Amino acid sequence: MPGIADFLTPEAMRKLESLVIRSRYIVEGFRAGSHASPLKGASVEFADHRQYVKGDNLRNLDWKVFGRTERYYVKQFEEETNLRVHVIIDGSGSMGYRSGERPSKYEYACRVAASIGYLVSKQQDSLGLTIYDNELREEVPARGGMRHFRLILERLAGHQPEGHTDTGRALHALAERSFRRGMIVIMSDLFDDPEAVFRAVAHFRKKMHDVILLQILDPAELELSFDRVAEFIDMETGEKLEIDPALARVAYKEELQKAIDQCREKCAVMNVDYRLVSTAENFEDFIHHYLADRRRMSL
Repeated sequence: MPGIADFLTPEAMRKLESLVIRSRYIVEGFRAGSHASPLKGASVEFADHRQYVKGDNLRNLDWKVFGRTERYYVKQFEEETNLRVHVIIDGSGSMGYRSGERPSKYEYACRVAASIGYLVSKQQDSLGLTIYDNELREEVPARGGMRHFRLILERLAGHQPEGHTDTGRALHALAERSFRRGMIVIMSDLFDDPEAVFRAVAHFRKKMHDVILLQILDPAELELSFDRVAEFIDMETGEKLEIDPALARVAYKEELQKAIDQCREKCAVMNVDYRLVSTAENFEDFIHHYLADRRRMSL
């Protein structure tokens, strides 16, 4: 059974010690924690007043308000709850691509997931996992604890990227589940039908989840950095195409940039946190910079 050391070095864990992961929105959970909840109850964070009705706890009466208005009002409080983070990873064939000695896109996603999972577990929050291609292949419900975290690492290590991808179908199936409001982290190369993908992402937002979308690409895919005529093989369909990269590079990069810009714009409209990630970037640095940026934006 894989351990944390198979995904995170001691240095990576030391870097994570100073970080926290927080939702930008109110969340729902099963137990007390450090995140705002939409549920009202007795807690330390005052929310509002409402008029007293028979059966209310008399200890919540606000006598100062009664002194001013001669009417009975009870204090309402916001409960705090644990954050439920559900990591969703594209495990299809195209995610197995790598150039040179870099990790494959799937391996990179696993290391990012392990970093997030380590933070979530350290915070005593809940972590869940789904790996998909055109179907849901691995599903681990959100729970807390380091033993549960190690189970998720085992599932990540045990999956080999293969098969066709249908991100829209997989995400819709997940969004239909009765997930409590929380954080959804989606990692994929997004080599798929963009309209289907964004309809599915919108499904999560409709359910008030805080959605993070990480598009993970290899630098060779970003730059088409090949120096001679070659036969390119689709890792999911087996389709072959012989091209001269030098002749195709400009048009290829223009089309890729259009797709990235469209993705960024649609995510901005839906208030989805989108990031383009290259596997050339050290994953430890990416996590550190991303969470630091996210914290600054929430202040």
